[in-house]
Amino acid sequence: MRRVASLSLQVKLLLSFAVVIALTAGLGTYFSYRLVDQAFGDYVVRRMTLQEQGMLRLISRYVTETGDYEGVVELLENSSPPPAWLLVSPDGDIVYAPDPKIIGDRITEQQRGTGISLSVEDRHLWTMIPVSISRPTGEQERAFTSTVTRSLWGAAAVGAAVALILGLLLMRGITRPLQRLAAATRRIAEGNLSERVEKTSQDAIGRLAASFNDMAESLEQATENQKQLIADISHELRSPITVLRSSLEAMRDHLVEPNDETIAGLHDRVLLTARLVDDLQQLALADAGRLSISQGTVDLGALVNTVAEMIGVQLEDAGIRLEMSVSTKVPVIQGDQHRIEQALFNLLSNALRHTPEGGTISVRTHLAGQEAVVSVCDSGSGVAEGDLPYVFERFYRADASRDRATGGSGLGLAIAKALIEAHGGRIWVENRAAGGACFRFSLPVSGNAATL
Repeated sequence: MRRVASLSLQVKLLLSFAVVIALTAGLGTYFSYRLVDQAFGDYVVRRMTLQEQGMLRLISRYVTETGDYEGVVELLENSSPPPAWLLVSPDGDIVYAPDPKIIGDRITEQQRGTGISLSVEDRHLWTMIPVSISRPTGEQERAFTSTVTRSLWGAAAVGAAVALILGLLLMRGITRPLQRLAAATRRIAEGNLSERVEKTSQDAIGRLAASFNDMAESLEQATENQKQLIADISHELRSPITVLRSSLEAMRDHLVEPNDETIAGLHDRVLLTARLVDDLQQLALADAGRLSISQGTVDLGALVNTVAEMIGVQLEDAGIRLEMSVSTKVPVIQGDQHRIEQALFNLLSNALRHTPEGGTISVRTHLAGQEAVVSVCDSGSGVAEGDLPYVFERFYRADASRDRATGGSGLGLAIAKALIEAHGGRIWVENRAAGGACFRFSLPVSGNAATL
């Protein structure tokens, strides 16, 4: 078994084809020979029987009228051609046969039951049995069966050879794509993630090749994203840590006086670094499906007012007006109020960074079917069409020239997306015809929620 298991797939398929072909050819030849032999024998018997039906009736009448069995033997021996019947004595001995070699042999009771009894009053039964019960084999019949046997085995050999050749071609068509897949898999395991295989058919193997290419592409993209993520995290952490390090070293060397202003600046950098680490942790939990969501009753109108108060001072300092439109038709929903507040706050913070002084940010809630929709629209320059598909990706900035101080860490929108999707909702962005961008998210409404 171990030797068989160690064989290659190609050898296993070849052996399987050879075994199946040999069994099919052998069994087919054997049963064909048996059928031909039986059919030939039946034909001989039927032909002889038709020729000698008149003789059989004559013999039966002769025995009935004369009761002379010895005369029957003489009559049969003098017939030309010899009739295809055996004359069996009451003891079961063959007293007449077309083949003199079997005269004197004994017939079984079962064989005698297939014959025709000849009897006169109280005399013992004699039996006429068709020669098919113990059919003698002549030279012509042996020559015929020998020819048929050779022809059958020859046809079987030719058929087996053709089947084996076709099997080899079929096997190569199956194993070659699989061998290419195996080689490509080894190269990917060695780190060559750009490896692809050619799709040469539309069958299951072709679909397997297409799936392999999709898997390899996804793996390559995931690896690139991981590398980019590590690079982005390193970049984001390097700046505040570098400032902390240089400031502390300057204070250690008495180049900078550790006054309240210096310590406040260092504290801001620590808070910035801690916030970045916390954001990354939330995204990691969301990727692992372990982001904690505390279900409770959420009043979206009150939630919007709370977030507006949280960011109100920053809006006032930037000279930006906030407009709010909270629909009374939006029902109470089920969710984690703190997480939804965080998502909305991130959207408002993003709008604040992209709205010029004197601009407007509008927040609106409304009911759309079985979803409660919250919109945050700004009066800025909007999002370039080429950037729309990527704004929710981590560390993505539409304007690469914006630094962390003015452009954020690039995680706020990604976190908002993770928080909304954790509630079973969806989030998207679109540009307004009047200018600016609108970020919207929707949350499912519970069927028994009360309307405010």
